[in-house]
Amino acid sequence: MKEKTVSNQWLRRERERRGWSRSSLAEMLGVADPKTIGRWERGVTFPSAHFQRKLQALFELNAEQIGLLPRGDDEKIDDVALTVRQEPTLPLSTSPPHATFWNIPFRRNPFFTGREEVLEQLHTFLRIDQAVGLTQIYAIHGLGGIGKTQIALEYAYRYASEYSAAFWIEAETMESVVSALLRIAELLYLPESKKKEQQHIVVAVQRWLVTHSNWLLIWDNLEDLELLQLFLPPTRQGAILLTTRRQALGTLAQGINLMPMRQAEGILFVLRRAKVIGPKMESEQIQPLVMRMPAEYAAASKLVTEMGGLPLAMDQAGAYIEETGCGFADYLRRYELQHVLLLDRRGSTVSDHPQAVTTTFQLTMEQVEQGQPVAAEILRICALLYAEAIPEELFIVGATHLGPILAPLASDPSQFDQAIAVLRNYSLVRRSAQTHTLSIHRLVQTVLRNQMGEPEQIARLKQIIAGLDAVHPEVTYNTWEQCERLLPHVLAVATSFPDPMGDQKLTPVLRKTADYLYERAQYKEAEPLYAQSLRILQQTRETDYLEQATLLNRLANLYREQGKYELAELLYQQSFSTLEQVLGTEHLNLTSPLNGLALLYFRQGKHKEAELLYKRALSILKQELGPEHPDLATSLNGLGSLYFRQGKYEEVEPFYKQSLTILEQALGPEHPDLAAPLNGLADLYQEQQKYEEAEPFYQRALIILEQILGPEHPRIATLLSGLADLYSNQRKDELAEALYKRALSILEQSLGPEHPHVAYTLNNLADLYNKQGKEDKLEPLYKQALSILEQALGSEHPHVATFLNELADLYAKQSKDEQAELLYKQAQHIMEQHQGQRHPETARSMAGLARLYEKQGKREQEEYLLQQAYCIFEQSLGLEHSETIKTRKAYQSLLAHKEKDKCAR
Repeated sequence: MKEKTVSNQWLRRERERRGWSRSSLAEMLGVADPKTIGRWERGVTFPSAHFQRKLQALFELNAEQIGLLPRGDDEKIDDVALTVRQEPTLPLSTSPPHATFWNIPFRRNPFFTGREEVLEQLHTFLRIDQAVGLTQIYAIHGLGGIGKTQIALEYAYRYASEYSAAFWIEAETMESVVSALLRIAELLYLPESKKKEQQHIVVAVQRWLVTHSNWLLIWDNLEDLELLQLFLPPTRQGAILLTTRRQALGTLAQGINLMPMRQAEGILFVLRRAKVIGPKMESEQIQPLVMRMPAEYAAASKLVTEMGGLPLAMDQAGAYIEETGCGFADYLRRYELQHVLLLDRRGSTVSDHPQAVTTTFQLTMEQVEQGQPVAAEILRICALLYAEAIPEELFIVGATHLGPILAPLASDPSQFDQAIAVLRNYSLVRRSAQTHTLSIHRLVQTVLRNQMGEPEQIARLKQIIAGLDAVHPEVTYNTWEQCERLLPHVLAVATSFPDPMGDQKLTPVLRKTADYLYERAQYKEAEPLYAQSLRILQQTRETDYLEQATLLNRLANLYREQGKYELAELLYQQSFSTLEQVLGTEHLNLTSPLNGLALLYFRQGKHKEAELLYKRALSILKQELGPEHPDLATSLNGLGSLYFRQGKYEEVEPFYKQSLTILEQALGPEHPDLAAPLNGLADLYQEQQKYEEAEPFYQRALIILEQILGPEHPRIATLLSGLADLYSNQRKDELAEALYKRALSILEQSLGPEHPHVAYTLNNLADLYNKQGKEDKLEPLYKQALSILEQALGSEHPHVATFLNELADLYAKQSKDEQAELLYKQAQHIMEQHQGQRHPETARSMAGLARLYEKQGKREQEEYLLQQAYCIFEQSLGLEHSETIKTRKAYQSLLAHKEKDKCAR
């Protein structure tokens, strides 16, 4: 029988109006062979009753509206059509919604995730009740692969019922725009669509847009804004949505700068794309997966971070995982070893974005290179730095170090602006006018690095090192902001440089960055930079001994602040020995290791050695700089602290006052260096129980340092502890406890829980609780503090003796007499060995033992110890000090009892 050929134009028109291919319609219906759809449309065959019902449900139209005529006996039924395939990949709800004219060429993405804020913003701006005009042209702009097209597609499907028509224009070139307009003319059945002259057809579509309303027109991948102005009628009554890489849109449209996916969105997306979870599952529903497969979920989270939240890259990864079944953890391991291969692999499944990440960025880079070589060179430099907040001054102030292409930027910054404009047109960088910085996506960096061979990377890194050194200032409090700007970029270069041992030019910028980190008490971060700088110098044939000695001294300072005293001492001695051999015995540069080593000995309880070094440094400084130079303050403060610790209070005040006067005159009243003598004087006045005099000094020092260092620096903790001691002595217990706890938190965060400063604060907090009678809290705190200090300083350190006295007092109060006596004697022995028999801390051990012997009725031992302790307190603390008064009363009471006993006999 001859095939019947009555064409079903209605069926074809409804399919094309929705933007469906014959293959996609066949898939939705479950028809095995897409050619069957063609036969239906040509009238060769007619669908069976089963497929007629499915067609009506799918199109939401009746049989007459889609040309489904009753079948006669002589009509041929395509047997192939009766073979039903698997259920369709997409549910029928993803079919084109209710717009009368539908020209969206892609199916709805079942894996689309998040972006709700963007969609809501678009809907608010493009809704049809908005006033007609420029306010209805809106753009989504951003980096290639960021998801612009997918958002536009989702918007069209989600809100299609609000529009009478939805059209899609692939806007890369004039040819693609014209081609799209011709398809729209055919979809609209415009009479001009049959004409040969394309211009007439384009004008007809423009006329339709003017005379009709309530339509949505999407221009996808528009890069040449003139195309929109050329083809768009001056007046219109619909909504226009653009997707583009261009950030600068002028008056043409307002836009959303599309950023990478947030972490939660990205995790949900890759889980959906890899088909680990269903496309409809939301974040709050995947908790069972997290509990069942924590390692895979953690790997998915890390994958999102590695991909920088770029949807295209995550889609590639998800497709790979789906195809290979390897799992997220395995993919990450493969990515670490073969990221070049994986970023270049798009996968075998059909995609609305056919290009892989590597191809996308490589093609863009080629376009940049052709149009603006300076822009391409800037981008390559950015690829080797930290991705965020790249300071613009590197490309202007440091331009002469960045190679011949960028060198002219130093004298003509406008060329920099022009280059950045090109990069922004492709959304390859973001520029912040407020901070004068650039940012680049990490995957753009990865692709660009992959394009460079190792020799090219090394050459560019050397240029960057020189540029960073040129813009990196020496570290003072006034230059901290600039140091912070450059910090992540120096770290990026330091960790990526293939051969750090061989480039001495890296040393200065590493040292300056380490100096900054040291000043901010970021000791763990500073240590590897100092060490790397030192290794480079030590490997260099022509060794700079002065620079090497400087690095040794600064690394020693760092170890000292970390409580690594043995390492610090060794490096101080090496630094001093090197300088003394090269410069002689009286050179000014010797004072740095002298003062550093003196402070170290002071903290180790080696007071005689510390005093000699401080005095030698002070002598050299006075001789070389004069008696009023601010560099004298370090030695003066050191001697003041030393004499304070030794209980020589009359000698302390002149040193601190001299230091304060010199610094105020040289640096002004708000300089952070003033905090040291202010704190020293406050400690002295507190020890002398001059509480009203002490508090203003603490407060002034605290204000100065908080303004400069911020509230979390360990130097702030020292002041807080001193002020807390003061409040504790004044019985302002709540204030004292709050300050101790704040200081403890700062120290544990910045220095670690095992640092000696943590021990001191724990001990002080325990003292406060002791005064409050909270005995249940005391022993754990005292023991914790004692353990930390013994571990850090050794069991024979004088500070350990202080802690032993505190714990002995507690045991005595608890009637644990044997334990108390043992600790008092141990503390007394330590103090006599290190500080001598006339130190106040030695007297405290004696007084404690005397109280213990009083309970035990050992009068002779008690009398001897009280007499000795009283004499020491009187000489070191004065007659009016509380310790002196308390001991004197105890001694007088003892003598009175002895006299009474004598009379009784």
